[in-house]
Amino acid sequence: MLSFQNIMGGKNPLDDPEDEETEGKKKPEVKGFISWQDALVILVIIGAIVGGYQYYQYAKRTSAEIFARCALQYDGGDFVSAKACYDSTWDLSYAPAEMDSLRVVRLGAIEDMKVAQEFVLETVSAALQSGDSATAIAEAQKFTGPILLDESDTKKWEETKEKLGMKN
Repeated sequence: MLSFQNIMGGKNPLDDPEDEETEGKKKPEVKGFISWQDALVILVIIGAIVGGYQYYQYAKRTSAEIFARCALQYDGGDFVSAKACYDSTWDLSYAPAEMDSLRVVRLGAIEDMKVAQEFVLETVSAALQSGDSATAIAEAQKFTGPILLDESDTKKWEETKEKLGMKN
């Protein structure tokens, strides 16, 4: 890399050429390949590259840890926590493509379970309203897994279980 001072033959490009002619003094030649300003710029660039690489490694490691924790929760059957965990990964600065697609698939599966539970709840409620408690009990027994319903639906489910005389 050449310095501005070296390119200009020892002259600073910001100096006024008229000043040099009137003074009659010859400026000393710059010795060396690069000036200290150029060395400083090079050090800043190298620092930015090294810092960027370190941040990339940190983001990659953090992302892997969070996705591993979410996978453990999902595989362990704690779907409520897994959903919250996978929802928090949308804000990560680094998410590899395979983890991104896994996140979408698992969030979709959790949402499907929630929709199925909502359907069972609505079926049970409709059966109770029509006075068919046998069908309501049969449908209520299809309700499996952890409750993924919203708060209002969870309260409705608890009330329905009490009406049917069901235990946990």
